[in-house]
Amino acid sequence: MAKVKAKKPITPRETKKPEEAKKYTPLSPKQVHELFGLPGPYEPPPAPISLVGYATFWDCGISIERLREKHRSLFYPTDFLDKARFAKDTDSWKWRQIRLTPIEPGKPFAEQQKKLTNADKPAAARELVTFLVLHFLTTGERLEIDRWRCLDVLPSKKRVIAGPFSDLGMDIGTVSDDWESPNIGLAAIFTPPRKA
Repeated sequence: MAKVKAKKPITPRETKKPEEAKKYTPLSPKQVHELFGLPGPYEPPPAPISLVGYATFWDCGISIERLREKHRSLFYPTDFLDKARFAKDTDSWKWRQIRLTPIEPGKPFAEQQKKLTNADKPAAARELVTFLVLHFLTTGERLEIDRWRCLDVLPSKKRVIAGPFSDLGMDIGTVSDDWESPNIGLAAIFTPPRKA
């Protein structure tokens, strides 16, 4: 009789590729706010219809700075984020749908941006990082990502990138828009319109 190999349980240090991420029902806005220790939300809209190839999540508007304070072990240790303006940005509460595969890895930013479809936009670093942290806290899995370009640009004209995860945490850095690497794709996000 053939032996059945036991499936190894996923530990918080293990990763899964975004496209292999379990299809999960997004947490309710109330659950997300409780998870992050935030007040509200007040009268949130219902979750949008799921899109193929995207993950739906409630964006509670939290900053990267606050996420790092609450979950330091999920971030690569660096003082770069202590001084970065984009790490302090917050936003209003809303549903988001993030594309689970990056756009055009190996191309410069201008070519990646041309491949955005429909109402997709480059994801802000705050949006991408919020999704990655929320996914981890919900599932215990760190998504295995390379480096994903974001919307944010520093005064040096370098664009923010997030990823990958290592044993030391999620790396957040910068790269030139002209830099081409098979490991750098563009993070894309869709914000469903709020029904009046």
